[in-house]
Amino acid sequence: MDINDTMSNSTAVLWLPNTTMTTTSIPAVHSYTVRVVVGVLFLLIAVINITGNSMVIFAVIFSKKLRTSTNVFVVSLSSADLLAGLALPMSSVALISPGNSWPGSTEAPCYIAGLLLYTSSSASLFNLASIALNRLILIKSPMKWYRILYTKCNLVINVVVIWTVAIVIMTVPPLCGIGDYGYDKQQHTCTDLDNHPRAKTFKKIQTFGSYPISFVIIITSYIIIFVHVRRHFKKQMRNDDNITIPGCSSSGRGNSFQTSDNAAVMRAGRRDRISQQQLEITKNLFMAVCAFFICITPYSVALFIPNNDRFLLFGGVVFLCNSCVNPIIYAAKHPQFKKVLRLMLRCKYSEIEEPSDTIKHLKACCCKS
Repeated sequence: MDINDTMSNSTAVLWLPNTTMTTTSIPAVHSYTVRVVVGVLFLLIAVINITGNSMVIFAVIFSKKLRTSTNVFVVSLSSADLLAGLALPMSSVALISPGNSWPGSTEAPCYIAGLLLYTSSSASLFNLASIALNRLILIKSPMKWYRILYTKCNLVINVVVIWTVAIVIMTVPPLCGIGDYGYDKQQHTCTDLDNHPRAKTFKKIQTFGSYPISFVIIITSYIIIFVHVRRHFKKQMRNDDNITIPGCSSSGRGNSFQTSDNAAVMRAGRRDRISQQQLEITKNLFMAVCAFFICITPYSVALFIPNNDRFLLFGGVVFLCNSCVNPIIYAAKHPQFKKVLRLMLRCKYSEIEEPSDTIKHLKACCCKS
C-alpha cells in the first residue's frame, strides 16, 4: 500500500491543542431525527435563557433599589447562564447539520462554544452556592456581621474568585492534555470530546471540581434556613397566647366572653398569616432545591455510569434547563424584581423606583430626539 493512501485514511486534526485524533468513522449514537429534536430544544432553551437573564441584568442596571449584596450574585448567576445561552446555538447548528462533521471550515467556533458552556455552567453552580450562603448569613447572623462580610470590596473578591475557579477547572486540564473541547462526533454537539484518550478523567475533574462543593453548600444552607424559620414561626405562635385586647375590660361575665372571643379570632388570624408566610418560604426553598436536583444531578451522576452515551445528550438538555429556571426562582419571585420586570415588559421605564443614571440618560436622549 502506498504511504499516501495510508495518510489519507488517518488524517491528524492539528488545530486543536493537545489533541491527536483521526477521522476514522465513529458510530452514530443518535438518529438524525433525534438530533433535530434536541437541536430545536437547544434553540428554545437559548431564546428563553437569553431573554430571561438579560432582563434580570438590565433590571439591576435600571433600578438602584435592586443593587443589594444578594443581587450581586444574582447578576453574576444571570451572566453565567447568559453565556451558556449564547453558546447553545453552535450546538444546535452541529446537531441539525446532516453528516458527522462540523459544517464550517474551522471548528474554532465550536471549540469556543464548548469552552464557554462548561465554564459558565461551573460558574453558575458556584453562584447558586454563594446565593444560598448569603441568605443563610443574612438570616442567622447579626446584621453587623453581615455588613462586615459583604462589603463592596468583599463582594468583588467573591465574584472574581467564583469565575477564576470556574475558568481554572475548565481550562487547565485541556492545556495539560487532559480532555479537550470541540465537535463531538458521538453526540454531534459543541462540548468536551468524548473520544479524547483522557475524556473520562476530564469529566471527573469537571464534576468533582464543581458539583460536590456547590451541592453541600446549597443543601446545608437551605436546611438550616428552613429549620431556623420554622422555629421562628413556632415561637411567634406561642406568643399568640399572650395577646390582649386593648380597651376591653375583663370585669363581668359578658365582657370576659367577648374578650375571649376577640382574642381567639386574633390568634386564629395571626396563625393563618404565619402559616401562609411559612408556606410561601417553604415553597421557594423547595423550588430552589428541586431545581438544583432535577436539572443538575442526573447529568452529573450519568458521567459515572458506563455505556451512558445515549443518555448524556438528554441529560445535557435537562442540565441546561437550570439556566432558564434560575431567573424565575431568584429574580421573578422577588417582590422588587417583580415590579421592575413588569414595568420593563410594559416599557414603562419612567415608573421604575429609584431609577439609575442609565435610565436618566435614556430619558434625556429621548427628550432631545
